[in-house]
Amino acid sequence: MVKLFVEPIPPVYACCDSLITAGDIASASRFQNERRRGEHLAWRRVVRRELGLRVVIDYNDVGAPVVDTPDTHISVAHGGGYVAVAIADTAVGVDIESSERNFEHAKTRYMSATELALSDNDLWPAMAWTAKEALYKLYGHKGAELRNDIVLTAFDSDRRCIEARLGNETTALVNISTTEDNMVIAVAQFADN
Repeated sequence: MVKLFVEPIPPVYACCDSLITAGDIASASRFQNERRRGEHLAWRRVVRRELGLRVVIDYNDVGAPVVDTPDTHISVAHGGGYVAVAIADTAVGVDIESSERNFEHAKTRYMSATELALSDNDLWPAMAWTAKEALYKLYGHKGAELRNDIVLTAFDSDRRCIEARLGNETTALVNISTTEDNMVIAVAQFADN
C-alpha cells in the first residue's frame, strides 16, 4: 500500500516547527540555495509527521533517502513549489512536475518513437517524464538511462496507468495523477507488488 502526500512548500520554516529536528536543519544547511533548503526540510517534515520524530533518515548507495522503520520505503520529489512524498510497504518511486513546464524540446531525448506514440494526450510528455523519473528512483540503478533502460510499454488512459520495463526484464506500473493547479504526480512500484 502506498500513501502519497503532496503539499506546497512553505517559503520559510519557523525556527520552532516541532517537526523539524536539529539534524534536519544541519542536513539542509549543506544547500546554499534557500529554495533547496526549503524543499529538503519540506519532505523531511512530512516523513517525520507520518513516521514519528525519532525516525532515522539516511541515504542508500545511490543517494536515495531511506528510513530505519521496518518494511517502510520512502521516495521524495519536489517541483513547482510542491513536495511529494510516497511512503509504502514495498519499494516505491515518486516524481512531481508542473504540466506547464516545456517538455517539447527534450521529449525525444527521454522517449522513443514507440513511447511517443502511446498517447496523443497533450499531457503525455509531462506524464511520461514524471513516470520515467519515478521509475528511475524505483529502479535504483545509478546511471540508468531514461530512454534506454526505462521503457514505457503501455498506457491505459482511463486508469492513467503506465506499464514499464526496467532493464531487460523487470516490470513496473506507474499511476499518474494531476492536481487542480497543473501538477503531474507519478507513483511507481514493481508490477509484482
